Amino acid sequence: MKKQRFFLLLILVTLCQAAFSQPKIDRFEKTILEFETEDRAEGYHPEAILFTGSSSIRMWKTLQQDMTPLPAINRGFGGSTIPEVIHYADRIILPHHPKLLVLYCGENDIAHDDVPAKTAVKSFKKFYAWMQDNLPDTKVFFLPLKPSVSRWKYWEKFQKANKKIKKFIEKKDDWYYIDTASAMLDDNGMVKKDIFIKDNLHMNAKGYAIWTKVVKPVLEKYYED
Repeated sequence: MKKQRFFLLLILVTLCQAAFSQPKIDRFEKTILEFETEDRAEGYHPEAILFTGSSSIRMWKTLQQDMTPLPAINRGFGGSTIPEVIHYADRIILPHHPKLLVLYCGENDIAHDDVPAKTAVKSFKKFYAWMQDNLPDTKVFFLPLKPSVSRWKYWEKFQKANKKIKKFIEKKDDWYYIDTASAMLDDNGMVKKDIFIKDNLHMNAKGYAIWTKVVKPVLEKYYED
């Protein structure tokens, strides 16, 4: 009886810890409200390319300049996860009806020791389903989970998720995988250390220059088409 109570207590503690470790789905509400205010003031531009996802998009301060003459809108927020992008999609994506959409997300979903790569893959498939239900004519471009100095221990797991997502995308019309991750590695397969700010996680101007060089030509091609 005592053993049963002990194991029951252990299960309850584990469940409580898991519950508290999950971020609140609406934790970025303030930022989303700011996006909506901006949209009402500036209007919607269906011909623009909408970039969304986590902080690697949010901190791309030179995005519009880097994509010129392509029209780009930045809707990256916080350190978001794919479920959070889906949660806010009807407010930050749908109203724009973008011709092209670029997504960078999934890194925060699995940058934890106890979360497997398949978590990000499953969430990505849910995002695909949302897009198909709401914006089936939008071309979508996925940027793979990136290598970084601070999260290097997760790189193998990130690669596993990238590989599965790429395989999924290759079977879908109007969905594309742009390999920005490989360009962030040196000739020895190690992440370049001079492309990040002090936190060794987010990119500096040199890092975003790499992304621009890889991403822009692909978007130019499909935007013209």
